[in-house]
Amino acid sequence: MADVRPVVVIAALAQEAHALVRRMVAAAMAAQYACDVFKPRCLIAIGLAGALEGGRRRGRVIVATGAMQHDIDGRPLTDAKGVVPGLGISIIPANPAVAETLLRSARYKSEDAVSGLVLTGDQIVTSRAVRDGLAREFPEATCVDMETAAIAQVAHQNGLPWSALRVTSDSADETFDLKGVIGFGVDTAANLFESIIHAVVDEL
Repeated sequence: MADVRPVVVIAALAQEAHALVRRMVAAAMAAQYACDVFKPRCLIAIGLAGALEGGRRRGRVIVATGAMQHDIDGRPLTDAKGVVPGLGISIIPANPAVAETLLRSARYKSEDAVSGLVLTGDQIVTSRAVRDGLAREFPEATCVDMETAAIAQVAHQNGLPWSALRVTSDSADETFDLKGVIGFGVDTAANLFESIIHAVVDEL
């Protein structure tokens, strides 16, 4: 029998998801609310991200294989920087089947779609020096955002499969332009999210 529970899609900005939904609240709170109320079969985080590889055009689709909070430092409560207190892990792995399904769909829409680690922090990265430092510290990372790891932690603690779809909107450097990023989210990224997820929602 088919699983009739919903797939919950969470974004931090309405502009990132206007083709899917119309109202947003804080990502982690929304994720926990969704778990409590809708009892979903999986969580999908969507949104924009800064590219960690300089010189790339905006619009690259990234499917999360895992997420981590790059700026959390619980020492001495934890053994190392990046480890989440109480969980004892730094990288929260995405569900492989969900990530693979999203990547297969994404590659129909964007040939250079990739999968990889998403870094999450408490601020928008607008410095080449900071971006390059993150790329050196976390060479397996593909992009940086402000929500994915929070949603991943909620999914992990609720025992739910999860992954994320991110589209790069900027180079995470001094060229960052908020108006341009938001416009890109409305005009391009939101439609990409919609088409990728709708194509495989029954498989998730």
